[in-house]
Amino acid sequence: METATIILPFVGAGLVGALFSRFTGMNLSMCMLCIFLYMGATPEQTLAVLLMFNAFTYFTTYSQTHPVQFSTFTFFKGAKFIIPIVITFALAMVQPFFGIVFFVIVFLAEIFAKMYKATDRAVRPAKKELAKMAVIASVLGLLGTAGVMLIPERFYFIAAGVVIIGFVVFIRAAADRKRWQRSWDRILYFTALIMGVTGIDASDWLGAVKRKDVSPLARMYPLVINIAIIAALIGSYVWYRYFSLAALFATIGASLGIRFFGVYRHGERGTFSYITLAITFVAVLVFMIIQPQPTGLPEFPEAHTSPVWKLLNF
Repeated sequence: METATIILPFVGAGLVGALFSRFTGMNLSMCMLCIFLYMGATPEQTLAVLLMFNAFTYFTTYSQTHPVQFSTFTFFKGAKFIIPIVITFALAMVQPFFGIVFFVIVFLAEIFAKMYKATDRAVRPAKKELAKMAVIASVLGLLGTAGVMLIPERFYFIAAGVVIIGFVVFIRAAADRKRWQRSWDRILYFTALIMGVTGIDASDWLGAVKRKDVSPLARMYPLVINIAIIAALIGSYVWYRYFSLAALFATIGASLGIRFFGVYRHGERGTFSYITLAITFVAVLVFMIIQPQPTGLPEFPEAHTSPVWKLLNF
């Protein structure tokens, strides 16, 4: 019974976030950032939980329109997929975080390979160039993650709210698709730094206001930012030593919402929805007026440490 009281709020949080995002167009990670902070998460907890949430839900969102089949995998095709499953369980026996992250990395790697192959050869960047983009975004994400410790705990919710409002203002200003054409790549890289600080993945919003001339980075941005998310997730664990099994259930709630109701599709032409921006702005103002307190998220007792991990005294 005690376990259920810990799990259900996270399942509900993920479901509410997915539904609110689906019917308003508000970015899902922005929704969850506000929800996790409202639940009492500290800055370090918020970042770690949201980064893991983003990685899981990206797979769910992608598979909603692109069915994932083992027979079409690139690295672990068909029965070979047993190999990463065995490795996942082995790592989870030592430390659950490593097992889950490895599993996410394998699935995302397969998705990224599929995305890369599906991109027209005439416009897709070379693998070396793509790797360079991913490294730059990952470094910026890691810098942002490390910088969270510099933000006073009681003011983090204000910083989060200001960032979301900043996105609203920026997306509104980006309606002119010729504006910031030359600086668009720098702006995209800057969002990787913002992701490291807040956990926000705004790829759906940014994709909806892409420039008239699409750069290789803009074209491959979902792939690049998700690699940076994984790097930031690992970095957050190294620096803050926080991992929540309970909070993973938020991804289950969001997955249910996405599977049954789908996701909001932003048009890639014309103006960005004023209604979406207005709802987001009002929602964030209400969130900031509430002034959530960082009391900490509920956890399973000793859930983050396995017996093998304790034995190794790592």
